[in-house]
Amino acid sequence: MEIPVNLKERIDTVISYVGDTTTDWLRVKKELINSFAKEDRKLFSARHPCTKKQTPNAFDESVIAYWKSVTGIELVIDPDKLHDTDWVHKKKGWALVAINAERRKNNYARQ
Repeated sequence: MEIPVNLKERIDTVISYVGDTTTDWLRVKKELINSFAKEDRKLFSARHPCTKKQTPNAFDESVIAYWKSVTGIELVIDPDKLHDTDWVHKKKGWALVAINAERRKNNYARQ
């Protein structure tokens, strides 16, 4: 994804005061979001609604690549803060169903 020129200027401003103090994408993203106008903030990825973890989108990836091309510093995302792609939303009470099935199985085994 191509970054618009006016947003590159804002990114350059953030680069000027963040510099090489961090390689954490989430800290840089926070600074960038605070410097962007409200309508431009929607370009960044949002956290997953259930796990509250990050799922980077194309704009995030292009900003990370631009940051590396300008500063030489590769921004990274902590793997513990990334949303697992294999994650499955389980319905309320799912554990009770599994517990009851295990109890029935153990009951039959005892008899």
